[in-house]
Amino acid sequence: MTGVEGGPVLRGLQMPIDWTIFGWPDVPRLGGVTCTTGDPMWAWDAGAPAFGINVFDPPHGIDVGSFRIDHVVLLVPELSGAIATLARVGLDVRLRMKVNERPAAFFRVGPVLEVIESPVREAVIYGVALTTELSLETLALEWRGRGLNVGNPKAAMQPGRRIMTIHGLDAGCAVMSNDRAVDPRT
Repeated sequence: MTGVEGGPVLRGLQMPIDWTIFGWPDVPRLGGVTCTTGDPMWAWDAGAPAFGINVFDPPHGIDVGSFRIDHVVLLVPELSGAIATLARVGLDVRLRMKVNERPAAFFRVGPVLEVIESPVREAVIYGVALTTELSLETLALEWRGRGLNVGNPKAAMQPGRRIMTIHGLDAGCAVMSNDRAVDPRT
C-alpha cells in the first residue's frame, strides 16, 4: 500500500511515552499507526525515508477507536535536504510554512509528517499530535485525574481546531480536535 502521493505510509511509531498512562493498552493502534514505548523509531509499509532513524516491525496493536495520529513532528538540521530525502521515496510537499518562526514542510504519510528545520545535528522524531472526537475539556479533566500535567485546551494554528498539550513526558505530545470541529463564527 502507498501513501496519498504514491509514497510509503507510516505504520508504526515508537516513542518514549508509556501509552498506558492515558488509559490505553500497552500497544495502542491509533488510526492506522501502531504505537509502542521506547527510543524513537518508526515503521513504514514500504521503504522508510533515509534519515538515519531506526526502523522496527510493529507488533499487533489494539485499536483505540476515538483517537488517531494527526501528525508526527520530525526535526531536521536542514529542510531542503529533508524534502529531497522524502522525494526519493515518492513523497511530495503538501504545504510549506513557518512553525514558531522555523521553516517547515508537511507531507501526507497516512497521518501528516511535519518536518521542521531546527538546530539539531541529525533528524529526530520529536513528538506526536493525536486527534480525537472527544471533548478536550472532558479529556483534560480525566487525564489530570490520572496525574498527567495537561495544558488547557486552546485554539490551534489550524482554523477550526483546538489543541491541548501533555507536559512532562519524554517526547512532545498533544491532542487536537478533529478538523473543523470548532465553528470559527462562534
